[in-house]
This record gives sequence, C-alpha cells and structure tokens, in this order.
Amino acid sequence: MFVRTAGLRVAVLPISALCALTTAGLTVHYAGVLAFGFITLVAQLQLALPFADLGMGAAVARATARADGSTQARQGLRALIRRTALVLLAVGLLGAAAAALSGIYGFWSSVFDVPETLAPEVDLVMSLVLGVFFLSLPLGLAERVLVGRDRSDVLVLLGLLPSVGNLLAVFTLGQLGVPVAWLALGLPLSTLSFLGVCGYLAFLHPRIGIRGIPAPAPQPEDHTAAELLDPAGPAEPLESRRRRRALAESTSIRVILFGGLPVLLATAGMVLSEQHGRLLLAAAASPLELSQYAIALQLYMPIYSVFYMAATVLWPRFAVDPSPELWRRANLMLTGLGVGAAVGYIVFARPVAGLVTGGSLVPSWGVVLGLGAALAAQAAHLTQVNLFTDRSGFWRQAAMSLCLLAFVVPGTLLGIRLGLGAAAPGLSMAVGVVIAQVIPGLLMASRMLREPETPSSSPSPSGHCAALSGHGAADSGHGADPSGHGAAASAPDSDSFDLTSAPVSAQQPVTLER
Repeated sequence: MFVRTAGLRVAVLPISALCALTTAGLTVHYAGVLAFGFITLVAQLQLALPFADLGMGAAVARATARADGSTQARQGLRALIRRTALVLLAVGLLGAAAAALSGIYGFWSSVFDVPETLAPEVDLVMSLVLGVFFLSLPLGLAERVLVGRDRSDVLVLLGLLPSVGNLLAVFTLGQLGVPVAWLALGLPLSTLSFLGVCGYLAFLHPRIGIRGIPAPAPQPEDHTAAELLDPAGPAEPLESRRRRRALAESTSIRVILFGGLPVLLATAGMVLSEQHGRLLLAAAASPLELSQYAIALQLYMPIYSVFYMAATVLWPRFAVDPSPELWRRANLMLTGLGVGAAVGYIVFARPVAGLVTGGSLVPSWGVVLGLGAALAAQAAHLTQVNLFTDRSGFWRQAAMSLCLLAFVVPGTLLGIRLGLGAAAPGLSMAVGVVIAQVIPGLLMASRMLREPETPSSSPSPSGHCAALSGHGAADSGHGADPSGHGAAASAPDSDSFDLTSAPVSAQQPVTLER
C-alpha cells in the first residue's frame, strides 16, 4: 500500500504541480511581484491552523483503523465521531467569530505590515478565508476516517481537487478584474469542495468509509423461557449495561479533549514551525523577500506532499503491529527518497520559478538550498511521525515539535537580522528538524521497538473498552477491547483510562475493501 500510495502521488504530482505553478504565474501576472507574497500568505494561512481540531482528529483515525465491525466497536466509533464533530463545530463558530472581529478592527494588516493599498482588502479576505476554514472543521474528520480505513490512495486522488479548483478560481477572478486580494479565496473554496467529497466517501459510501467495515458473524443469544415470554422482552444483560455505561464515559467530551492535548501540542508545534517563515518574513522582512520565499515554498510543497501522503499508510500498520522490520525499511526508503528529491529541488527550483513568473521572481540560492535541506530532514522524520501515535507517542511528538518551534523562530529572526533574508526560514528549519526531531526520534523509536511489550505496559483489554475510539490522544489525533467483544468490568477512571493504547496481542488487523 505504501508503494501504491506513493506511486499514485507521483502520478498525480505533475498535474497538481502544473496547476500550482500556473496558479502562481497567474497570481504574479494579475497582482504583481510584491503583492504575490501577501496573497499566498492569506490563501494558505489555514495551513498553519490544522491544530484547530484540538488534537482530536487522530483519535478518529486510530479508532477507525482498529474497528473490527462488532456492535461495540461501531457504537464507540460513531459516538466518538459524533461528539468530536460537536466540539469542532463549537470551536469553528468561535474561530469564525474571532476572525471576523480581527478583520473589522484591521488586525491582520497591522500584524503583517501589509502595504496600505492592500490593507482593507487583506483584512476582509483573510477573515473570509479563516471563516471558511473554521466552519469546515467538522468535515475534516472525513479525512481522518479515510486514513484509518487505509485509503490514503483515495485522498491522493482527491488531492487534485484543491489544485484544479484554485487554478480555475484564480483565472476566473483575474479575468473579472476583481481586487487582487480576492485571488486568495480560490484555495479555501476549492478545499471546501475536497472536504465535501471526503465526507461522502467516509460516511455515506457503502464500501470505502465506515459503512464498509465488515460486521462479525452474529453470536446466538441464550435466554430463559421466562424472559422470552415476558411481554417487555428479555432484560438487558448486566454486562451489556456495563459496556454501554463505559462506552458513554469513554467517549465523553471531557475524555476526548483530555486525550487530544498531546496531539494538539504536537501538531501546533510542527505546523507553526513549518509555516513560521511566511509569518516572520511578512512581519520583519521586505515584500520582495516574502514573495521569493513564497514562490520557493510553492515548489516545495508538492514534493513534500508525496512523502507525507505516502507515509500516512504506515499509521494504521504501526497502530496494529509496530514491526521493527517495517520501521527500518520505511526509514531507509523515506530518507533515501527525501535526499534524492532535495537534490532535484535544488537543481530545478530556480529555473522553474523563473519560467513560471517570466523571470520576474526567482528565489536566491540560499532560499533553495535551505528548503532543499529541510525537505531531506523532514522526510527522514516521517516514519517516526506515524509510529508515535499512541498517547505516550504523541507526548514524545509534542516535546520534539515544541523544541523545534523554540529553535526555528529565534533562529529565523537571527538570520533575518544577519542579512540572510528569505533564506533564513529554510536554513533554520533544516537544522532544527535534525536536532530536535530526527536524532531524538530515531533514538526513542529504536529503544521503543527493542523493548518487549509487557502486560503492565498497556492497559488490559477487558479493563478499557475505550479502545473502540481508536486513539484517544492521537495526532490531533492519533482501546479497550479492540476486538469489540471484551466487556469492561467497570467504568474507566481518569487515572488508568487510556484511549490510545492497547496490547498488540489484542489488536485486530485492518480490513480493507477494494
């Protein structure tokens, strides 16, 4: 599946890359070189906020991966999705209101030092972009369901929708002669259509999404003659009542929020580190430097997405069986391919940028070298990202991501002050990823896979029926009885309950529907 997903991503990469580059060229044509950086900043600001789901999305992915089709597992998964969606809806409404108020009071244009001619438009459009993003947060769970169902290949194909939609939107708006800041609306609106299709496949399609999880063979129920003759029907067994009560507690909003805390921290640290370059250059550098970095990043993201999407197929596999052999092969493959891709990026980024923009916007060698090194470093860490997806794993990821953020922000500001300009974010990111993530991640993963699992290292399947939820603390998301048959003897307490862990011996293989 890894090769299949990576192969699909490579197959669609020319299309998505061509769309992205054509969109960049059209934006430079319609808006000019100096405005290009601010427009891409507005359009892609949502990329810096995926942690707005409070770390709960990965719990849905892990729960979907471990669901075995039993009644208990289905109830747990549906309850988790329903309650997570309600929380995200509330977060989305608050976020949309905050975005609107920020635009009304001119917060965005003042923070990012936007030119006066663009300031009113940027404030309005950025509020609209963030409003669309926040209100679509519940739909983002559909992506997590498809990842949990091991259908990253579907996400790869659907990933063409935002690229193609953004290109058509920018071309249409540019031909209509709208103010240039409105060109930033193309990406969020096309992303919304992508989430809509994901929602259909994840929740309504009879085979691909949660409806495609096969149900186990029905078990005969034993009832006494008195129970069968009772007009009220057979009484609900005590064990069933206990399971239902434990299920309600395990999928409570309090448990979901608490379980998502390490995922929230891990995702926030990582994404802010990846996107810090735009934000700091917009606030502390010149518009030309921001535009140079923006066009270089526009070329960087399609390449990195190949590795990111290919690596997501490791998540459900590591969730079921963290095999040392798979871990070694994945690390070697991703690191080797990442180095090769970095070399290709360094060689071709400048000529391609010049071709797309007609020679008016070519990133410096420093920008290209920095982002190339960052690409190789991030690819080397992707295996660990998909391995550390239980509660303790996400605490590890949170620590590494926050250390990275603490390194790259002052590093980039120092680089800007020393005159590195647009090259500072990429160089700072490359060094920071190696120091804060690659080295400690490999050491912790190697130690974790060497240690044999003991009965005390994971919660008992019979004691934690929350494993139904998949992973309580996961990646923003990434229990107890994964098989769905072991009833909890008692409700889990706040100290022992673990949404994200389950003994390997109790885990069931992920069932695929092709």
